[in-house]
Amino acid sequence: MGCLCTKPPPTEQAEGDKQRPPALCCLYESNPIRKLCIYIARSRPFETFIYLAIFANCVSLAMYKPMPKGDVDETSSVLDTLEMFFIGIFWVESIVKIVAQGFMCHHGSYLRSFWNVLDFFIVIVGTLSVMKLETGGIKALRALRVLRPLKFIAGCRPLQVVMNSILMAVIPLMNVAVLIIFFIVFCAIMGMELFRGEFNHACADMHTGDIPDSFKHPCDETGSMGFACPQSYNCVQWDGPNEGITTFNHIGLACLTVFQIITLEGWTDIMYWSNDAIGETVPPFFYGNIVVWGAFFMLNLVLGVLAGEFSKQREKIEARKEYLRKKRNDDYVKELDGYMQWVKEGERIKRTDSDIQNPKRIEDGISHSDYEVASILSGRNNCCTRCWHGIFSSCCERHNQLRKCVGEVVKSKSMYWAVMFLVTMNTISVSLKWYGMPDEMNLKMKIVEFVFTFIFIVEMIIRMYGLGIESYFQSKFNTFDFIVIFASLFEQFYVYFFEGTDMGLTVFRCLRLLRLFKVTRYWASLRNLAHALLNSLKSIVSLLFLLFLFLLIFALLGMQLFGGHFVFAEQVPRVNFDSFMNALLAVFQMLTGEDWNVIMYNAINALGGATDYKGGICSIYFIVFMVIMNYTLLNVFLAIAVDGLADFEMMNDAEKEDEKKEEEEKERRVKELENLDIDQDNSSVDKMRSINYKKDYDEDQLSISIDSDIESGDDDKPEYHADNWIGPRSSQSWRSNSTTRRSNRKQGTTTPIVPYTSFFIFSPTNPLRRFCHWIVKLRHFDNFVLFIILLSCIMQMLQNPKDLESDNNRFIEYLEYGVTVIFCLEMILRVIDLGFVIHPGSYLRDPWNVLDAVVVLVSILRVAVKAPTVKRLTNVMLSMRSLKSINRIKKLKNVCLCLIKSVGSILNLLLIAILLTFMFSVMGVHMLEGKFFYCTDSSKKNEAECKGQYFSFPSNDAENRKVEERVWDKHFFRFDNVQLAMLTLFTVATFEGWPDVMTNMMDASRKDFGPIENYNPGMSIYIVVYLIVMSFFMINIFVGFVIVTFQEKGEKDNEGTMLDRNKRSCIEFSLKVKPQNKYIPNDEGSIRYKLWQIVSSSFYTNLIMFIIFINTIQLMMPYHGMSDEYEAALENINSVLVAIFTIDIILKLAAYGVKQYFLGGSWNIFDFVVLAGSFVDILVSQYYQKNVLITRMVKMFRAARLIKLLNYGGEMRTLLFVFLKALKSLPHVLFLIMLTFYIYAIIGMQVFGKVEADGDQPDYTITRYNNFHSFHKTLVLLFRCSTGEAWHAIMRDLTPGRAVCKEEQTQEVCGSQFSEMYFCSFVITFQFLVVNLFVSVIIDNFDYLTRDMSIVGLHHLNKFVRKWADFDPKATGRIKHEDVIKLLKRISPPLGLGKKCPDRVAYMRMIGMNMPLLQDGTVEFTATLFALVRTSLDIHMPTGINAVSDRNRELRQEIMNTFPVMRHRPKLLERVLPVDEPDKEVETVAKIYATLMIQKFYRHLQKKREEEFQKSQLQPLVAGLRIVHELSKPLKRQISGELDLESDDDDPNNIARKAPVNSIMKTFFSVRGKTSSPRLSSRSSTARDIEMSDLNNATATIGPTPAAAPAMPGGGAGTSEHGPGNLLNGDYGRP
Repeated sequence: MGCLCTKPPPTEQAEGDKQRPPALCCLYESNPIRKLCIYIARSRPFETFIYLAIFANCVSLAMYKPMPKGDVDETSSVLDTLEMFFIGIFWVESIVKIVAQGFMCHHGSYLRSFWNVLDFFIVIVGTLSVMKLETGGIKALRALRVLRPLKFIAGCRPLQVVMNSILMAVIPLMNVAVLIIFFIVFCAIMGMELFRGEFNHACADMHTGDIPDSFKHPCDETGSMGFACPQSYNCVQWDGPNEGITTFNHIGLACLTVFQIITLEGWTDIMYWSNDAIGETVPPFFYGNIVVWGAFFMLNLVLGVLAGEFSKQREKIEARKEYLRKKRNDDYVKELDGYMQWVKEGERIKRTDSDIQNPKRIEDGISHSDYEVASILSGRNNCCTRCWHGIFSSCCERHNQLRKCVGEVVKSKSMYWAVMFLVTMNTISVSLKWYGMPDEMNLKMKIVEFVFTFIFIVEMIIRMYGLGIESYFQSKFNTFDFIVIFASLFEQFYVYFFEGTDMGLTVFRCLRLLRLFKVTRYWASLRNLAHALLNSLKSIVSLLFLLFLFLLIFALLGMQLFGGHFVFAEQVPRVNFDSFMNALLAVFQMLTGEDWNVIMYNAINALGGATDYKGGICSIYFIVFMVIMNYTLLNVFLAIAVDGLADFEMMNDAEKEDEKKEEEEKERRVKELENLDIDQDNSSVDKMRSINYKKDYDEDQLSISIDSDIESGDDDKPEYHADNWIGPRSSQSWRSNSTTRRSNRKQGTTTPIVPYTSFFIFSPTNPLRRFCHWIVKLRHFDNFVLFIILLSCIMQMLQNPKDLESDNNRFIEYLEYGVTVIFCLEMILRVIDLGFVIHPGSYLRDPWNVLDAVVVLVSILRVAVKAPTVKRLTNVMLSMRSLKSINRIKKLKNVCLCLIKSVGSILNLLLIAILLTFMFSVMGVHMLEGKFFYCTDSSKKNEAECKGQYFSFPSNDAENRKVEERVWDKHFFRFDNVQLAMLTLFTVATFEGWPDVMTNMMDASRKDFGPIENYNPGMSIYIVVYLIVMSFFMINIFVGFVIVTFQEKGEKDNEGTMLDRNKRSCIEFSLKVKPQNKYIPNDEGSIRYKLWQIVSSSFYTNLIMFIIFINTIQLMMPYHGMSDEYEAALENINSVLVAIFTIDIILKLAAYGVKQYFLGGSWNIFDFVVLAGSFVDILVSQYYQKNVLITRMVKMFRAARLIKLLNYGGEMRTLLFVFLKALKSLPHVLFLIMLTFYIYAIIGMQVFGKVEADGDQPDYTITRYNNFHSFHKTLVLLFRCSTGEAWHAIMRDLTPGRAVCKEEQTQEVCGSQFSEMYFCSFVITFQFLVVNLFVSVIIDNFDYLTRDMSIVGLHHLNKFVRKWADFDPKATGRIKHEDVIKLLKRISPPLGLGKKCPDRVAYMRMIGMNMPLLQDGTVEFTATLFALVRTSLDIHMPTGINAVSDRNRELRQEIMNTFPVMRHRPKLLERVLPVDEPDKEVETVAKIYATLMIQKFYRHLQKKREEEFQKSQLQPLVAGLRIVHELSKPLKRQISGELDLESDDDDPNNIARKAPVNSIMKTFFSVRGKTSSPRLSSRSSTARDIEMSDLNNATATIGPTPAAAPAMPGGGAGTSEHGPGNLLNGDYGRP
């Protein structure tokens, strides 16, 4: 195509031609052909033509219909011919751009652009595919032509913003990807050890050998723990679930299965199959941990990274926009100033000209001419004309007044709310439609709708009249209402004239409800929310287009790979890739994650199954799709939501501040008016009344405070006032130490009694009340109550919900009597202590006490009434008893209050979501009412035909058939009324069961008629639009609200501090962390020391990690069905590896010793435990093989060694460190989750415990593992529902129409309609609120992945702790101050200095750190780390030499306010933040290093003086000014004191550029905000007495001349005995 090198242009070329290299080695810019190509390539029509060609090519690819076995129809043949035409177009484009830009050699050439490389590659591949080459590789590459639509991104700027945020997140995502891959491989290896080969057994008929559909699940051959086959069935070999795909038989299938589990799709089926294989003991824990750590935690790291990157990209764009806006404003201001100057100059000239003329003559002339014109015009007017003009003007005036009045009425708030009322009533009338509505009522509803339409037409005409037509259509709401009114009017007339037809436009009537959004005009928070949503919508529209682009590519690629292959013996699945529409719906279903694994199973089986390599390769398509689409692009939705809602919170806060200022202004004005009224004479009576009222009020307050002081006996205790008392455990209660508590106990009280009479008889001094108060305030009273609550919860967990009269339940009932008595006594004690309800601070004034009282009353009712129904109801109410523990655990209470606050914050969003769901449900009812009927015999289409019996073939086998009754039924999720429609749409919004709903909608034909396949495929648009609006947008906004609320709550808790979150975390870590112990043998010549050198070397560590990697490969090599020789070889390799690890531990024990080995860190203990488990594994495998489960569980120790790989590498170590730190934020969140799980589990056991498993329906989901029969099974079921796994099917099967109960329970209703409320509330609580606490924790703790790396964070500090151990191996917490510089040079920036940092910068950093110096010349660990954090983050750094102590005092107070625990550790704060006192001066390292820097300055000055003097003596004496001029610079330098610290360069030019001493000293004390900014103590006697104007005095203070000074460390010269050289050696007695 051209040369790889370009020749230089010939000399005769023009100068402009030399600016660019020639294209293809010969075509310069002056060449006419290249000029033409450049013109064409840069022209807009050519670019538009190419985009149209790409679009047409996509349409042609979409029209292609793949056929089975490679057959081609006529349409496909035409499209293949058309493909040659497109290839020609793209070749022309490529040639034109190559000629215009050059091929690849120089900058800006064709192949230097990524998009051009992609285009050129696709053109080459397309050309090879058109050439009919029958090579398999060419056929595979032909599918890559579907990537051509990606070129749209290059021409769309908003798409590039989204793509840039995704691409910029690739680097931090790589660490997350490595962690996720490690997790998948680790879980896959453990799954192989547990379940390899266990899924390949199933129950078969002993006579026929067939496996029925009901037994196509694993079985236990031994029948001891798993599923045992019934009689006449044997447990035989079987391919496995899903044709052997979902197994752990080898590492590939195991990884695919684990990936499917962490996507939360189909994981419960795998868990149930594992229960059938090996029992219910291990699988729930194994799969539960995979879901929690894999799905809830690690996959959400992707969201955290994308949220941070998108926020950074948006900030860059906003900064760019702000810059351009300011630039435009500046240009506008300049132009305006120029224009105003021009106008002023013109006015000045005009005034000058007017002064020259005679103004009086001009005025007389103008008045005379005006009078003449007026007289002429008045003479022409007659009487009729004047009368007509008078009437017309009066009418126009009245018309204008009337229109003005109508306009004011239209704009009034009353008119607005009247229209809102009419819109609401109209919407209610539209929503009253249901299936089976009587004809008479239907006719009345039509009349009502016609009346409403007429009213809205009149309202529209009035608005047009009052506002004007132009002003009316300026409002988008008015335009929308105009369209809706005319659409409904047209639809009504059409139905009236063409009776029996329905245009479908009736659904637009409910869209009038969107006018309710105009309420944002008077609702500030809703207005801000709408504004935030609109701001986010701009980015989301771009993301939607990008999402559609990738969906298009994956759909076309799926057609190329799987089109025509989904042909099975049973039938062609509804979800396939045989056409573009089906492929697009298939990839959209995969995008939602619903049943994506089923599509993958069909694809693998279509291409050869799990045993064929093609089937394994095609799984890569689905894995790549899930990673790119679900975990990247869909997470960008949530990232945009979080970013947009942060602006919403800022707007709310700003408006709250404005409202507060307005209220203050109003109060100020009211006070001013009151003062004016008081000054008047006629207000004396009011003044006296107000004074008397205030006097009485003050006396009452005084008496209350005096009484409380007298009864409390302590003047320092706070007053209890009626307005601020909130209960016995209010936030105003104080903490006392043990001594005060004991002294108070002797006085008879711990906290003051409520200063009111309890029950009108117990005064605050009553002995009985004081005794009750003393008991309630005992330290262990709350702990005792918590223990009783725990005991009560355990009792409820052990109940049998199926049989209330069992012996177990009777025993628990007797225990319940005692628990009820205890809680009654607690309530009585608290009521006597606090009073009941009348006065402030009484028992029922606290909501938590109200909950306690309700629980006690329910307990009494349960004991008193023995009816079974009442028992179940009271058991449900008693589950709330666990909530009493929230009020007794402070941190749990904070989490709960934060969750409640987040619910309060999302009410506006919830209102919008309900409104949109209601609108879509009304539309669904109007379109689909009565159309979801079906017959069990699919050949019958109406109820009249669906009679009698028919043959069914369960296994699609003609010989295996049975006779069944035809039943005419309807689907559970349907649109017969608004309530059912909203329930259906809610399940669709959670991505559960929506493909079935969409299929039923597409097959719905007519009312009261059965389904016809693909009767109305356009209905899929309805469900897709709803999913985009609700699931992709509103629910992500909902989740984002929860995350932002938790973040705002965390920030508001620290509003009083000046430290941000990063500074707080770093300070807390530096004050709490302790130095690590690192063992080093004392005797360097001993064998132990040699062994320690070996085991501590990096080579040995890398060798052990390499062996662990080999062990990982060995663990991945087993497979099901391997030969005995292969298995024996693997066992031998494992034995060798165990021997190597044994030698490793023996060497470490010999090097460290037993005590130091186990105290050296948790990794050593982990290695020892894993090695011990490996020996147990070998022993059990050789001598104990009876219990296969124990043998397999012991083998998991082999996989445990892989965890040590996480400690290898800096990035993974940091990720693990932050991961462990994040776990500290989870305990109370997990406790809240467990508490909520417990409540829902107890309610479910009591309400649905009677429902039996394994009903007759084929899709019945209540099975032997999935039921409410016991507490642990209920927990597993609820955990399944929290992941969204088929929760809608469980809810459906627990309703009265579907639930199955025992025959003896038929007198009671089986199932309950309560299941709908139960499961919907559970899904909202967990999927949308509680589970997202994990996401908020991740975003809070893992923001360092996207943070600016130049900012010190918590993840940097752990490296300092590790490096400190190199200098302080015994963890004494002290090192020499000169070792601190070496330590900092071993740590890379931003925390450290780096290896190549010069000593001058290191000294300046030490001066800035200014740690306290101990007498032995050492510094402390905590003080050094704190100083390092302080200087790195610029936390209250002093700005002058006299401000050090003041800033230290401020920072002390700030730390005590932020961390109240530090108030009890004053000595620690004194060590890290010393303060000079009048009688005591603190020695710090800043004084030493400031002295060293001054000394080095002085030595360099002396050296330069001597060199310059010697040089001047050698120069010849010449006359003139030349010598003076040459000596001026050295003399000037000597006078100003310009020196150099590091360089010994003798070049006078370099010397002239050095900074003077006084400027550097100013830098020490004044520069702020930089890492290396030096600070000195205010009392540095060494630096205080030195004057820069007289360096000889400094010489006498510091030491002798450099010639007599010995060498000193750090590269400088030495000092005298008492100089700074001895300061480094520990002599601090003299300055």
